[in-house]
Amino acid sequence: MTEPQCGNGANMTEINKLDAAFARFEKALGQFETVTKGHVDETRKLKSLASGSESTQRDQIKLQEQLSQVRQKAAELVDTSKQAAGKIDTAMGRIRSVLHSNSGA
Repeated sequence: MTEPQCGNGANMTEINKLDAAFARFEKALGQFETVTKGHVDETRKLKSLASGSESTQRDQIKLQEQLSQVRQKAAELVDTSKQAAGKIDTAMGRIRSVLHSNSGA
């Protein structure tokens, strides 16, 4: 017994095979599109994270510079404080000397 023939001479089995192959192809194409979309989304996320990382690095550099400036200012204040303490000690010594010399007179 022979396969039923279609109008163009192909038998039904061949058409069914082609339909099945086409269905598998469409399924594979759909899976590929899904994977590709996922890859594109992940690439966007990575770029966003990289941008955020660069921003964080710039902020960190800025904060390090500000910290350096604050430390420098603190060191200057320590020096100024030491100078002021020295001047106060000198002035107190002079006052004691004057008081001592006036108490004996």
